[in-house]
Amino acid sequence: MDILRNERSGQPSSSQSAPGSSVVQRRDEQPYTTLGKDTEFEGTLRFKEGLKIEGKFNGDIASEGNLIIGKTGEVRAEIAVGSIIIEGKITGNIMASDLVELRSSAELRGDITASKLKIEEGVVFVGKSDVQPINHRKTGPESKPGVKPDAGKDDSKKDKSPAGK
Repeated sequence: MDILRNERSGQPSSSQSAPGSSVVQRRDEQPYTTLGKDTEFEGTLRFKEGLKIEGKFNGDIASEGNLIIGKTGEVRAEIAVGSIIIEGKITGNIMASDLVELRSSAELRGDITASKLKIEEGVVFVGKSDVQPINHRKTGPESKPGVKPDAGKDDSKKDKSPAGK
């Protein structure tokens, strides 16, 4: 049984595209490889272009491409991708360089960092979101959720002598 297959043809996936093809497709209509709903996978998952998960996954996911978590998908992972469409369940944090799209059947328990966020009515989202273009994001401890700019300073070293008051 092939667990990795091309969604359109059912054939084993191929990274080749039609020569001269210039048709613009929506993210969820682009060719991708699918982990079927009877699939359970654990570990680190890396891919280049597109992946759809309809089964269960536990681990880490990293890609500059597009990830789709289908309606039957259940994922427990730290995710860093170009963009992601969620219709199923995710427990874990998501970092997307472009878009995070939560469709009406989505359940997300974790934080989101992305350039764009789209949430449909009916979504379950328990977490925090940091949504801003990459070129506007701060780096350093003050950019981390829950960390105040003065959080790392040690107040015990302040001059407490009478001359210092």
